[in-house]
Amino acid sequence: MVAEEHEAIAQNDTGRSIRLSGEFHIELAAMANNIPLMSFQRSLVSQCSLIIALYESTKKHNCSFDEHTALLDAIEAKDKERAISLMKTHLDHIKSKLNLHDDSATQDLHAVFSNVLKKKA
Repeated sequence: MVAEEHEAIAQNDTGRSIRLSGEFHIELAAMANNIPLMSFQRSLVSQCSLIIALYESTKKHNCSFDEHTALLDAIEAKDKERAISLMKTHLDHIKSKLNLHDDSATQDLHAVFSNVLKKKA
């Protein structure tokens, strides 16, 4: 999944990269095998993806794939404290790139959500 995200970033496909980033976060919740967490994460990712698509202040990808890779490494190593720290930093990084004071949409929302809609159909 992270490799697909890298590919989307390399191809400058912002909509796809936002969608894949969201799917990455949902998959992390699925790995915990916690149904309430997964339900919450799906809702949160949908809302956050919309906010990122609308208000990201730069053309760079919203989630550094290095951050995703480091998070996976910490989880694999069962380093709970490192994983928590990385996730907090990751969320702060995403938040810092949002321009919530601008009314203009910066991305094509169809590109972000079209694949999600196809999967549900």
